[in-house]
Amino acid sequence: MIPARRPRDPVPMIDEAVDTSLIVGEARATVRATPDEVFAFVLNLERYRRADHKIGRVGEMRRNGNAGTVRFSGRLRGLPGPAGTYPFTLTGDRLVFGTPVAGPARWFLEHFEGSFDCEPTDDGTLVTHREAYRFRRPWRWLADRLLRSWLENDTAGEMVRLKALLEAGEEAQEAQAGEATDAGQEGSAP
Repeated sequence: MIPARRPRDPVPMIDEAVDTSLIVGEARATVRATPDEVFAFVLNLERYRRADHKIGRVGEMRRNGNAGTVRFSGRLRGLPGPAGTYPFTLTGDRLVFGTPVAGPARWFLEHFEGSFDCEPTDDGTLVTHREAYRFRRPWRWLADRLLRSWLENDTAGEMVRLKALLEAGEEAQEAQAGEATDAGQEGSAP
């Protein structure tokens, strides 16, 4: 008689929190700007790429209210990457870019999420930026080795640059407003 086989234990589903194929970079900065100013800055990718060096050539953006798509090519570790059309949604205090829906980037990326969470504080806005990538096979094993620690460092640097650019823009606007006021006072002398 053949002994009955024990049923195998079910294989647990992989939780994204412990998914080792997910490459994540996350950083925070408090900026002297409102959440709306942060989102406007980020959604202007031509300007924002000065903070995020992972953005290459920027193409068309289509927006319908608080959602849309934007086409751009990526750069990872300074190397040009394929272009993709990325969907985005803006909800109150959060802006999220998702996995590309068109273009060659989707051949490489199985999952992408770039998010900006904004929380007003007494000092301005606390911005938490997170980027998460999961590459398709066979690129996954190479991407993990080349990008994991680099992305963590690059995201932190990106937030330093975001803060500097946003606050420099605010100071420039204040200086222009001050110059306009001074010019108006000079012209109004009797």
